[in-house]
Amino acid sequence: MTRLTEAQRAQLEALRESYRAELPAKLDLIRGTVEALHAGWERSHLQALYDQIHKLTGSAAIYGFGDISRAAADLESWALQALDSGLHEARRLELTPLMSALQEAFSTTETPGAGGPGRVRRRGSRASR
Repeated sequence: MTRLTEAQRAQLEALRESYRAELPAKLDLIRGTVEALHAGWERSHLQALYDQIHKLTGSAAIYGFGDISRAAADLESWALQALDSGLHEARRLELTPLMSALQEAFSTTETPGAGGPGRVRRRGSRASR
């Protein structure tokens, strides 16, 4: 493995800080989509939510925000299942606690996860047991 130079570490940290500054806007966008979804359970809203969450899952992992990535991955899985099988009442009820978990991950995120970029484990995976 190649070690980063001091200049590379500084560049990476600047990218992380820039990404961190964008996080509140990302959460606001997702909240707005969830509100639209609650107002009218349309497939287009669900697809928009999936797209936003999918991007967040990956980008948060890359920048080392593991808690956000894991919470987003749970919501992404929910959205994908809902796209595949429809929005049954039981599935709709699952959205609120998933959003709460994502908001909690955002509220407790002050620094990138200790695992560093790319070291995110999804809940239930072998690596997290």
